[in-house]
Amino acid sequence: MPELKEYLPELKKTTRVRTRRGYHYYFSLNGEQVKSTNRLFGRRLELKSDGNYVVAPPSIIKKHQYVYEVPLSEMLPIPRLLIEKDLSACNAQAGNKPVSYEEDRKHKTFKIPKYHGQKADCIRQILSRDLEEGERNNSLFILYNLLLQNKNTDEYSKKLVIKKNRSLSNPLSESNLKNAYRKAYNYGCSGTEEKGSGLNI
Repeated sequence: MPELKEYLPELKKTTRVRTRRGYHYYFSLNGEQVKSTNRLFGRRLELKSDGNYVVAPPSIIKKHQYVYEVPLSEMLPIPRLLIEKDLSACNAQAGNKPVSYEEDRKHKTFKIPKYHGQKADCIRQILSRDLEEGERNNSLFILYNLLLQNKNTDEYSKKLVIKKNRSLSNPLSESNLKNAYRKAYNYGCSGTEEKGSGLNI
C-alpha cells in the first residue's frame, strides 16, 4: 500500500525494522487506547497494540535477521490516523475512492473460547493470524498455556491447538507439536517495548 506513506509521513522517521517480507514500524502510545487489528483500512496490514507481540531484533527466521533500520530512540508518538483507523477523510481530500473492505478468505479464523478472562487479546491474536516458521512453536505453546489459565480443560486446549496448527500454511509435524503441551506457570504474551504500537507492512 504505497499511498499509506503519503497519509503517514511519520513512517519515514519512526523506529523501523526490516522483516523478511516488509517492515515493522513502531510508535509510542503516549497513553492512547489503541485496538489491534489484522485488517487495518481493510487491507492486509497488521496493527499491534498493548498485550500483543511481534518478532523483534535480533531474532533470526529463515536465515533473515531482524535488525533496526531506525533505532528505538527515534520512536514517534502514534499518529491520529492509526488511532481512528479511518482513511475516508484522507481519501476525500485526495479525491480517491474509499478503501474497500474485502474479506481475507485464505486463513481460517477461530472463535474465542468460553473462558477468556485473562489475556484475551493474546489468545485472539494467535488464533486470528497465520504463524510463520520460527514463531509457531512458541505461539502454540503460549496458546495452550493461556487456554489452561482460562479454565479450559486440557483435552479442549489440545484440540484447539491441533486445529490451529492444521490451519497454518506451514503446520508443525505431530512430533514437534507435542512440545507445545508443556505447562508453565502464568505464561503470557510479551508486550512491545515502552507500551508501543507496531504497524506491520
